[in-house]
Amino acid sequence: MNSIELFLANFEASLAQDSFRKLTLGKFRGGPESVEHIYIRPVSLKNGRRLNFVRRYADRDLTQNYSLPDGISLVRNWLGKSSLAATLFTIDQRQQLLFNRRGEPRLSTSSEAPVELCPQHDRPKSHLLQDETFLRHLGVLEPAGNPKTRMGDKYRQIHHFIALLAPALRNLPTGRSLRVFDMGSGKGYLTFAVYAFLQQEGYNAEVVGVERRPGLVDLGNRVAAQCEFADLRFEVGEISDVRLDGVDVVIALHACDTATDDTIYRGIAAQAQLIFLAPCCHQELRPQLMPPGDIAPLFKHGIQAERMAEAITDALRCLYLEASGYTTTIQEFIALEHTKKNLLISAAKNPKNVDHELLCRKAFDFQALFGITHQRLADLLRTSASSHK
Repeated sequence: MNSIELFLANFEASLAQDSFRKLTLGKFRGGPESVEHIYIRPVSLKNGRRLNFVRRYADRDLTQNYSLPDGISLVRNWLGKSSLAATLFTIDQRQQLLFNRRGEPRLSTSSEAPVELCPQHDRPKSHLLQDETFLRHLGVLEPAGNPKTRMGDKYRQIHHFIALLAPALRNLPTGRSLRVFDMGSGKGYLTFAVYAFLQQEGYNAEVVGVERRPGLVDLGNRVAAQCEFADLRFEVGEISDVRLDGVDVVIALHACDTATDDTIYRGIAAQAQLIFLAPCCHQELRPQLMPPGDIAPLFKHGIQAERMAEAITDALRCLYLEASGYTTTIQEFIALEHTKKNLLISAAKNPKNVDHELLCRKAFDFQALFGITHQRLADLLRTSASSHK
């Protein structure tokens, strides 16, 4: 058995024994399509085990998932022809196959830890999101793939956002096309991230960014075309007006003040499966607050009153979501604009029936406890209920 066949046999054996961790291909000549490196790792999707291929070019990354036989076949076709360097990492060893100028292979094996031996510039990123092409076009990454100066925080925040959403997104059904709306999408960093992640996970998803500023809409559509993201688009619109027919996921990050409530209401009305919100500018409730005497000291100073208004606002939003048939969680989220507004509210459709009237009454009682007469989400839900009677 020659070196190439031995390397391939070890690759296949590591897959069969579940000891495979990653495979790096480099030193490409003449193909495939001037790629610089290809990183291969195992992934578990709803339709079974797959090999995730990340093709790294000078200006973009492309991600595809293959069945194990198809992935092995691609590697076999490239070794010694297109790719002159391959490194296989398993649980307990690192094996490298190199070809000299005459095309002769040399195989070496080491038992050292693969992470320490993998060169920094060749190391696949450990993030869930693998395709970062859009981050280059949006000015977050340099052509070499490193975050630009002062963009490191934003780069980490985007990946952190995907890590928070991933568990819920992976529970979405795979048997049909999904519709995702990002309300107030801005420059589209997270709109692109959600689309890239869903594509990577094998979903057939249409993602729409809704933004009131035409210049940002044009930018988003231009970058989507550059990345060949066929089912991602941006459109000019207001949160209160956009049609959400058949929507599965609604996102709103830093929609100011009651715009967050408008988004929640639109998601509830459209029966979205998932709603993700990073609230901002909690201004509606503070002028109304009349706290019970026993806890009045918590509202004595301005900074305290501000923080309590934020906490009460988000608590009410969760209560009304739960009364509308959703389960909710609040997590810490590092805001993209480097602000204190760093909470992420996640809501998922509750498979169990709930006592809507009882939960609404509890929410109203909590609202009244602080002397609040108007809360945007509560008013919208109440008006909607009245119109349907």
